[in-house]
Amino acid sequence: MSGGIHLSSELVADIKAVVSKHDPQAENDLVFMQYLVAVTGYALAEHDYPGMDKKALIADLSHFMGQVHDQVERDKRPAEDAFGIWRPGDN
Repeated sequence: MSGGIHLSSELVADIKAVVSKHDPQAENDLVFMQYLVAVTGYALAEHDYPGMDKKALIADLSHFMGQVHDQVERDKRPAEDAFGIWRPGDN
């Protein structure tokens, strides 16, 4: 991850537990993800960042989310078989 962000299954589970304590429906992964996005929007709206294009930041965050998704999906794939040079007589 970029910027020193360290994600793990444990971190996500801990955050989900906190959100689920607030709203038991957040045990559902789709509801939990809605909370994550809503908290981001809420935090952005609550603070004044002079000169910041908040809509552009939202687009950047969405792109970053896609990059994280793609990386985690790649990391979950099993390693491909190694290959080498075949020589006559090798089995």
